[in-house]
Amino acid sequence: MKLALGTVQFGLAYGIAGSGHAVAENEVRRICEVAAKRGVDCVDTAAGYGDIEQRIASLAPQSQFSFVSKIPAVPAAAAGTAVAFVRDSVRRSIERLGSRLRALMFHRQEDLAGDAGAQLWGAAFDAVEGKGIALGVSAYEPGTLAQIAERFPVRVAQLPCNAFDQRIATLDVPGVEIHLRSAFLQGLLLQDAAFASKKLPAAERAVSQWRAWCSERGLFPLQAALSVVKGLDHTGQYTHCVVGVESAQQFEEIADAWDAARPIAAPELATDDLAIIDPRSWMREQHEGAAA
Repeated sequence: MKLALGTVQFGLAYGIAGSGHAVAENEVRRICEVAAKRGVDCVDTAAGYGDIEQRIASLAPQSQFSFVSKIPAVPAAAAGTAVAFVRDSVRRSIERLGSRLRALMFHRQEDLAGDAGAQLWGAAFDAVEGKGIALGVSAYEPGTLAQIAERFPVRVAQLPCNAFDQRIATLDVPGVEIHLRSAFLQGLLLQDAAFASKKLPAAERAVSQWRAWCSERGLFPLQAALSVVKGLDHTGQYTHCVVGVESAQQFEEIADAWDAARPIAAPELATDDLAIIDPRSWMREQHEGAAA
């Protein structure tokens, strides 16, 4: 498994622990240069990450980079309109990323899991036929990915994986290339309990236990988080761990920690509380906390 460079922070203000603004182009170029020097060969992007899919090919000119992108969430519409949306989305991604585009995933798992999934998959399949682009899905749960892979010839997929979210341990989708994301849970695992108490109260206890676990083992949270991710790679089909950064220095630190990390099994840290492990629930949690 290798590091891959995520680009959501390049196009959006992103993450519970983020700076609150998108990364400037000059810094994006520096990050890409550092990533290339550290052996990164995959850049993960999406049409839904602001405007970065339109710009990343010029900001990351290094020939070793291939791109993985995502088909945006399909708007509710009649089947014909939805099919046209998918075809147009694929065409735009190909135009923007060129011959270095090697995979496209449906960004919203529900688009394939729903009744229109076969039509949408067929539209994407036709649009990439003969272009050497693998099709897949960005999912939230291994079970959902398994169900989709039973219906369609998924070749590549993305799933969350971190010390709190260890559901990937139940994964059973042979032959699918897996990219892991959320190794730091949007930076939450790199923060202390006081930060969690303020930003995500549901996670305060879990973060406190996590920090104690790291301290007991003499590990900084950064290396510890990556060690747990490596410890969950049981199948050999996990090819990349996608990490997003806001500076070249951050990427250097992550790359150093990745090289130093050794696999650690830590099932005692896992939780199935979606208020902690599913960022889709965080906005609701934060609103409820503000209203209390």
